[in-house]
Amino acid sequence: MTDLADDLDQWTGARSGARADRVRPAVRQAMAAAGFVPMDLGDGCHAWYRRSEDGTHALISHNNALDGDPTVRDWIVGQYGERGGFVEVGGLPLSRALEGADILPSPVRPDGSLVEALYPSLQQALDDLG
Repeated sequence: MTDLADDLDQWTGARSGARADRVRPAVRQAMAAAGFVPMDLGDGCHAWYRRSEDGTHALISHNNALDGDPTVRDWIVGQYGERGGFVEVGGLPLSRALEGADILPSPVRPDGSLVEALYPSLQQALDDLG
């Protein structure tokens, strides 16, 4: 495991201060089923975090919070590289954000260069990077 991955792990779970027990059950259950854990991002911001085997990680949040109405299109999903780069899509209901966590491409291109991009839809991200 890399140093950055170790650093990220210290900000998740019980040690983070991010309290999943205060999140509505529908959100908490969906996130847990998809393998996400709460993460404290600092400055009062929180997100759901899941690390991938390829050295990237996904974050999902609702206006920098763990909880929100799962049907409202205010959720943000992103894939983040261990050494930089990101691909983010906002304005999604929770179900689409969870889908995005599974299908968004890595923010690291095969040649090692980094992608840093915000997209208005999952389809545009896939069309551009896929």
